[in-house]
Amino acid sequence: MLSDRPKEECGIFGIFGHKEAAKLTYLGLYALQHRGQESAGIVISDEKQVKSHKGMGLVTEVFKPEVLESLSGHLAIGHVRYSTMGSSALKNAQPFLVEYSRGSMAIAHNGNLINARELRGELESTGSIFQSTMDSEIIMHLLAKSRKENFGEKITESLRRVKGAYSLLFLADKELIAVRDPQGFRPLCLGQVDGAYVIASERCALDLTRAKFLREVEPGELIVIDEKGLRSLKPFPETKHSFCIFELIYFARPDSYLFGGNVHLVRKAQGRE
Repeated sequence: MLSDRPKEECGIFGIFGHKEAAKLTYLGLYALQHRGQESAGIVISDEKQVKSHKGMGLVTEVFKPEVLESLSGHLAIGHVRYSTMGSSALKNAQPFLVEYSRGSMAIAHNGNLINARELRGELESTGSIFQSTMDSEIIMHLLAKSRKENFGEKITESLRRVKGAYSLLFLADKELIAVRDPQGFRPLCLGQVDGAYVIASERCALDLTRAKFLREVEPGELIVIDEKGLRSLKPFPETKHSFCIFELIYFARPDSYLFGGNVHLVRKAQGRE
């Protein structure tokens, strides 16, 4: 049973091309802890094997030193959860990792889908079996059913069917893909550290990992990062941007930079008005 409540304030972090991907993801999630204190998780790949660890609680409680040491690889995505969509249970903790006909894939999602019930009912009627009550899992089922050859094309086809807010990170065996919905409801930014690319909900996560802030991911932008480098695509129709004002008022950390401005300075200006 899906909840009617939105899952707004989660934090996501991803990195490609760094030998200490797990440790940097841990630091990124720690910096994003204000966006969700209920559960935390990391999925990591060394292009041969994909590993996952997640649990209920704060980042420091879920990821002890011995756990981080066991997560080897150069490609990782992480998630901290604030559960207002789906129950507070380990089965709903992200990132979601699944095995399907093309290999492994994982997803980390900040946002909520307003047509989740409709899509879930359609998928269940054609044989899909869900393991959680999260709307994010719907995207995974749409991906698995897609007949497109390219992973990026699978994502594009699937997301054209969903409505709502999403900043997403996908991990496949050898690539990291980031997507921000065409209206830009939720924030997402791009950075770089030691030659590795980093994607995060807020700039404060880049600061703690000593990553250089490059830019915000644009609304409707799909970024593919693999061994060939970074490619930016705009596969969705242009639409009016609708940034969430509560990110600037409440959700985001004051030292973050999003929607084109510094959060602290925007709050000062709002107070002045």
